[in-house]
Amino acid sequence: MGTSITTWENVSAYFTFADSPMALVLFSLGVAGIVVGLIGSIMKHEKEAFKNHK
Repeated sequence: MGTSITTWENVSAYFTFADSPMALVLFSLGVAGIVVGLIGSIMKHEKEAFKNHK
């Protein structure tokens, strides 16, 4: 390893979606969908687990 960025030349290569707002929107919606699905799945599991212990 031992490498570091010493100049700002061609830095745009590090920002994959910087020039594509639609890609950022789609990526953000995908992440939001995953998070909402995960929270929903956790809520369902917790409700069922709590019902079994009543």
